[in-house]
Amino acid sequence: MVKFQHPELFSLFLLIVLFLFSNYFYNKKENLRFKNFANNHNRKFLLNRIQFGRIKLKSVLFVLGTSFLIIAAIGPQIGTKLTELKREGVDLIIALDVSTSMDAIDVKPSRLEKAKYELSRLINNLKGDRVGIVVFAGTAHLHLPLTTDYAAARLFLQSISTNLISTQGTDLSSALNLAIEQIKEDSDQYKVVVIVSDGEDHQGNIMDLTKEATKMDFMIHTLGIGTSSGGPIPISDDNGNRLEFKKDGNGNIVTTKLNDAILNEIAYTAGGKYIRVENQANAIMPLLEEIDEMEKREIKAHVFSQYENRYQIFLLLALICFLMEFLISTRSTKELKWEGRFSQ
Repeated sequence: MVKFQHPELFSLFLLIVLFLFSNYFYNKKENLRFKNFANNHNRKFLLNRIQFGRIKLKSVLFVLGTSFLIIAAIGPQIGTKLTELKREGVDLIIALDVSTSMDAIDVKPSRLEKAKYELSRLINNLKGDRVGIVVFAGTAHLHLPLTTDYAAARLFLQSISTNLISTQGTDLSSALNLAIEQIKEDSDQYKVVVIVSDGEDHQGNIMDLTKEATKMDFMIHTLGIGTSSGGPIPISDDNGNRLEFKKDGNGNIVTTKLNDAILNEIAYTAGGKYIRVENQANAIMPLLEEIDEMEKREIKAHVFSQYENRYQIFLLLALICFLMEFLISTRSTKELKWEGRFSQ
């Protein structure tokens, strides 16, 4: 397999072609003048020490040498062998639900605050891996691009609230699609998405997208925040003081429950873990152990990625051509003696 570092330099060969054409027409014109200079007998005597065949050879060597120089400048590279690529580490995207149902207080102090606490522990457990954050409700937005600055990641995490996105709902497919876009398919690291949600008001084609992500070697873990019995959603003022609980059209307090069926199915399909996070301590420990185990593993793959420069060969050929062109003499050591007289 061959590739070139500077393929745009192939255009220099146009100059070679132009030179050959101009040289051809120039020589054709000079040959006519040469034939009119004298008859064959006189030309043979006057130019007997000039080796015209060697002049043509020197021209050919000059053109070849220049061509080899151009090829060397283009930078040919040859793939030499299959190399074993060892992939280590994790590219981790956290997709965090910020819909208003995450303010429910069935998990203390609230679903969102509990999620942020557990995710902070996850970030603290990373060792040189990259982490990014996507927030979502009815739509999804990138909150933090992939980074190894864990202090910044924790700062961005703590700044998250349910006021970030005005469009309500729980669009898991939009969140997963955005998370996948943040991790390149050719990444040399493990590709992991952690979806954190209460699963309420699910919308979109999340399972189809999960299957596609699995084909791209993504591992998806899910955290279900909340309880099966559910809890009310507080409404607070600008200072964070609770005013009342969210009510429906009939004036009844709305109770939001954890819908963990879809979250469990996502994790199962993608080969990840589903963890229900309620009020227990160390809720995220199984995920911490899984990430830690991944960091210690290596993925080995054979890829045709090792290329070696081969411009040296063409530089050497160019040098040989120019040396030969320089050393070849165009004059003969023999000299004809004049026989007869000059005549037209």
